[in-house]
Amino acid sequence: MDEDARDVSNGKEHQKGGPTVDQNGKQEDISGWLMKRNKLTRQWRRQWFHLKGCDLQYGDSAEKLSKTIPLTGAQIKEANVGKPHAFSVKPRDSDRVYLFHADSEQEQRQWVEAICLARMSGTDGDQSQACVIQ
Repeated sequence: MDEDARDVSNGKEHQKGGPTVDQNGKQEDISGWLMKRNKLTRQWRRQWFHLKGCDLQYGDSAEKLSKTIPLTGAQIKEANVGKPHAFSVKPRDSDRVYLFHADSEQEQRQWVEAICLARMSGTDGDQSQACVIQ
């Protein structure tokens, strides 16, 4: 496995960013590469993402996480943008829609599920805000 395909921070290794759950069913932080579309140029760019709590941090590498997307109450949907395994995230208090695509359907599903769990963790238990990806 090449170094770009894993995160070994905190002594844990995560393949390509799929979520992990501890023995109590609590989601652990996840990290990995996704493609993100630039809002101005509309070009796709490979970025490193780290899901921590209710925030999705990203940047050029694991050491350079320079931006954060707040996930509490965000809308998560599949996206039809001409790329396979694409999805979108729209933060609750923003008009901006972030577009991503993963390398595989499994990776997309793992990220969407993890983001949905993070989104829910900030809604004070309001289960009416559940994510549904079809």
